[in-house]
Amino acid sequence: MKWILRGLPLAVIFPVMMSVSLPAPAENRTDAETEAQEQEKYTREAVDRVVESHDNTLILKGGELMIRQQAVRAAHKLLVQWGREQDLGDLWWQDRPEWQAAKAELLAAGDKVLGTRFIEDAWLTEIWTKYTLENFSGEQASVIADHFQTEGGIKQRRLMDWYLGETTLFYYTFTDRFDYETQETQQQLKSLQRAALTRIPREDVHFSKRNPEAYAFIACSPDSEYCPGLHYWKMLTIPLMGAVFRHMEEVTREIEAAMIRSLPEVQRHLDAFRDNTRS
Repeated sequence: MKWILRGLPLAVIFPVMMSVSLPAPAENRTDAETEAQEQEKYTREAVDRVVESHDNTLILKGGELMIRQQAVRAAHKLLVQWGREQDLGDLWWQDRPEWQAAKAELLAAGDKVLGTRFIEDAWLTEIWTKYTLENFSGEQASVIADHFQTEGGIKQRRLMDWYLGETTLFYYTFTDRFDYETQETQQQLKSLQRAALTRIPREDVHFSKRNPEAYAFIACSPDSEYCPGLHYWKMLTIPLMGAVFRHMEEVTREIEAAMIRSLPEVQRHLDAFRDNTRS
């Protein structure tokens, strides 16, 4: 650039530099820029319609149950650890009222994290929106959203929501991290059962004759941009649910960290046990 401008008078150089560095005024924006903005808005609106069409109840209630079970295990582990570190002896166990009081405080600390980081479902909407935006154009998202408003599409969407809820539970039952008898999670278990009872798929799932549009939604090549149904289901079951599981594991770690931080408040129960067993 220097050798190009060398020797030119300042009166020539300054206008050239200004024309290069200053952005074009808003009124001079090209039609392409305006069209791109409109397309982005259209895509976001279509994706929002897709995400809002789903019923996340089973994912959230199933996840709440499973995460709280991990919180119960974490509380037990910490109380055993602290008892060992403080030489509380073999009598320090879950049949002691001091243990139960300490455990209740730990679970209360965990429930605060569970409420803000999981039960409030903004995180799920954010994840769902992110993956849908990354995998589908505005036209494809609009096709999906419109389909979910049809008779057959409603049935398919309900089946999807059911299986995503089942997958949430399977993630923990398959890894042997669920105990049906855990007393501290009976409320969450019954809440999930009530929600599931009203969402059991009862509709005819043979779509080819009764709901041809539902059949067409999945009975086509997944590589076709005009056939987003199979691609969408694959996105839900693999990357989306993977992100859900990672979030659940992260919340579980945050719950244990909150419990560890609450030791100064819980310590009085350990001290009371020591005093009571010495007398």
